[in-house]
Amino acid sequence: MAEVEMFRPESDWTGQGRLGVQNFYIEAAATVRDAHVDVRHFDWVQPSSGVFSPEKHYLDYSLDGQPRRSMVSMVSMGRPDRRAASGDILYMPPHRQYFGEPALQERHLVCVALGDEFLEELFDGEQPLNKVEPCADVQNISMRRLFAGLAAELRTPGFASQTLVESMLMGLAVELTRHMGPCERRGLHSRSTRQVQNIIDYVMENLSAPLGVADIARDCNMSVRHVARVFKEGTGCSLGEFVARSRIALAKELLRSDNSRIKEISWRCGFNSTSAFSAAFRSATGQTPKDFRCHPTQVH
Repeated sequence: MAEVEMFRPESDWTGQGRLGVQNFYIEAAATVRDAHVDVRHFDWVQPSSGVFSPEKHYLDYSLDGQPRRSMVSMVSMGRPDRRAASGDILYMPPHRQYFGEPALQERHLVCVALGDEFLEELFDGEQPLNKVEPCADVQNISMRRLFAGLAAELRTPGFASQTLVESMLMGLAVELTRHMGPCERRGLHSRSTRQVQNIIDYVMENLSAPLGVADIARDCNMSVRHVARVFKEGTGCSLGEFVARSRIALAKELLRSDNSRIKEISWRCGFNSTSAFSAAFRSATGQTPKDFRCHPTQVH
């Protein structure tokens, strides 16, 4: 088995050893301050192993239907320890060494690197992720949805795409802390950050339902005025804009991967009619849903 020199998994691997890897390319990418996300593809074609270490909080998500068979372990006393199989979502804190044995598979991943500046601004100067342990198989439905939404938006960006990407990266960081952080730290988020995440969770889980500001406020136990203000202050965009972009992002994902009729997709995305869906989709993307399904735009 060939040994791979230590590399940074969150980088584009330029100048780093890609022994055993073919067909590597980054399909689409975005940067928000010192946070970065990309959709990448590569093939592991040769048995190999090696040590790697991220510089930032690193997460990745497998877009492939088949399970990952790669093995990951911490490096302790100079040797691999705590060996575990990678699941759909992998999380690794920065500045620690890991030992990997990748399976011979074609890979499509969403890779996220969260830097200190991004996290300090999000968590009001705190660093709740600093005590989170690495995990090769994070089981969290909300994080899966956010990763899938990032992939869809990066591949086919719409209006105010950067703002939507930033919101989803914020959601990932908050959800990771809530899911894996020490119990004593989970209650330390600012009240507004928790409220923003509750709003995001509610919207993403109810895209087929009515999502007026009054509907969201009622189901999130907030006043109409407060829910609009706290969301705008926390994300930089209005709640209405976020709902509209989230619906279009879901529509793109369904049109790309689902064989359902366009009428059904419009209903699943919360539109009252196919004509309203087509008009909104064309306004956001420049294509009709039918044209997008046949010729989806790609960003490289």
